[in-house]
Amino acid sequence: MILKRRKIYRIGAGIVFPIVYYFSPNKIIVEMLLLYLLGIMTTLEVMRYISPNLWRVVAEHSKGILKVRQGIITGTTALLISNIIVIAFFDKQIAIVSLLYMLFGDTASAVIGTKYGKVKIGDKSLEGSLAFFITTMVIALIFSQWTGIHIHLIILIFGAIAATITEALPIEINDNLTVALAAAIVMQIFILF
Repeated sequence: MILKRRKIYRIGAGIVFPIVYYFSPNKIIVEMLLLYLLGIMTTLEVMRYISPNLWRVVAEHSKGILKVRQGIITGTTALLISNIIVIAFFDKQIAIVSLLYMLFGDTASAVIGTKYGKVKIGDKSLEGSLAFFITTMVIALIFSQWTGIHIHLIILIFGAIAATITEALPIEINDNLTVALAAAIVMQIFILF
C-alpha cells in the first residue's frame, strides 16, 4: 500500500512537467516551475540533515509518500533535478519521452518487481526490469503512432533499452536522476546521426 501511494504521488506530481512542457511555447515556463520546486525541496533536504527527528515525523505523517530513510537526496529532489537537466539540454520531444519512460517505467518496475520479483539482479528483479521495458515499449509505440512527437520507433526503442538498463544497474545514484538522462542521451545521439 505504501509503495502504491508513493508511486501514485510520483506519477501525479511528475506527469505535470512533461504535460506543461508539451503545451508550452518554450522551456522557460517549465524550468522556472521546476527551479521553484527545487528550491522548496532543497529547504526540505537541509531540514532533513539538520533535524533528522523532524524529518522522521514529517515522513511518518506523509502516509507513505516520503521515506523515513532516504539516500543522499530524496527521490523527489532527484526527479526535479532530472527534469531540469533533460528539459534544458535535450530536444523537446526527446525530453518528454525520456521523462515519461522514467515515470511510468519506474512505477511498473517497482510494483511488479516487489509483487512478483523472484529472479534477483542486485536489489532489483528480472521481472521488474521486464515490466520497465514493456512499459517503455508501450510508451514508444504510442508516441511513434498517435502523438505529435515525431521520433522514429527505432530511436524510441534504443531509448527504452537505455532507460531499462540504467534502472537495473546496481549503482548508488538515485534512478530518478539517471534513467531519463540515459534515455535522452541515447536518443539524442541517434537523432544526430
